[in-house]
Amino acid sequence: MILRDRSGMALLLTLLAVSFLVAVTVQLASTVNWQMQAAHNLRDSVRLKAMVRSGLNLARAALAADQRRNKFDSLDDEWNRLDPATLSSLFGRGKLSVRVIDQSGLLQVNALVSQEKDGIKRRQQEKHQFDLWIRLLTSGRFAIESEDEAVVLVDSIKDWIDKDDEVRDHGAESAYYQGLDPPYSARNGPVEYPEELLLVRGMTRKLFYGDKEHAGLAEYLTIAGRDGKININTAPLAILRALAPGITKEAAGELVDFRRQKRNLDLLARPDWYRQVRDFPDDIVLDRNIVTVVSHCFLVAVTATGDDGMVRTGSGVIRRDDRRRQTLLYWEVE
Repeated sequence: MILRDRSGMALLLTLLAVSFLVAVTVQLASTVNWQMQAAHNLRDSVRLKAMVRSGLNLARAALAADQRRNKFDSLDDEWNRLDPATLSSLFGRGKLSVRVIDQSGLLQVNALVSQEKDGIKRRQQEKHQFDLWIRLLTSGRFAIESEDEAVVLVDSIKDWIDKDDEVRDHGAESAYYQGLDPPYSARNGPVEYPEELLLVRGMTRKLFYGDKEHAGLAEYLTIAGRDGKININTAPLAILRALAPGITKEAAGELVDFRRQKRNLDLLARPDWYRQVRDFPDDIVLDRNIVTVVSHCFLVAVTATGDDGMVRTGSGVIRRDDRRRQTLLYWEVE
């Protein structure tokens, strides 16, 4: 009887030991698998981050090559034709997409307040920008109901940017914002990121982002650049319409069609190429103070995708000057 009890106890202890070893083995295997997966993820993350950085360098190379080849910028340039399939083939594994978006075809927010020291020239430049903004805002594309609302918004943006606390006729300075909940102050300096405009009097989320019935103003604005000049070779149709009074949607469409045609490419080197457009009104003259055919600021958006679906992205702005020097204004990887 005693031997039988001891045998049963031994069997029980053996089963417990085996169960313990199995549990340890399973836990160890799970830990090893987790560590291996973590190592693979880290490896893939590092690889994708390197691909993103390579995408930025490819964009910079394309911009440099384009500047060496010609003295004007258009949507036919190499920087606007970076093929994802060709880029991805450089890496063997994964996919790489690089988009270079000209910011010089957009409205420069910070150009609303001129840096010109001469008083007369400063007022002229600011008047050009003011009129440009009002024409765009009242074009019917955006969630803004009247010219009065547009004037309030533009004056308020100017007050947000300028260094003083003097309120424009329809604007707002820190005294206005201090009365809100929560209170805050006007920046009194250049806008640093587009979403900052949501803090400005008159700017609503519906106006900024758009909705089913309206376009978003954000896609037509840039915080890069302050000279206020718009590249008519790359500007979207809505901005082309705003360049002068009387430009209809159809007339702006003629400009877009003209610059798309390969046979007209060389003509795009001159800011007055629009005069060659057959159906563009002869009585409309674009102000040389606000148009150009040269671009200086470019948004670069890079997406690297691994074979397992992992994604890393990078975005930033490159400024390119007339002496072929490039400056990376900012760069962020996610």
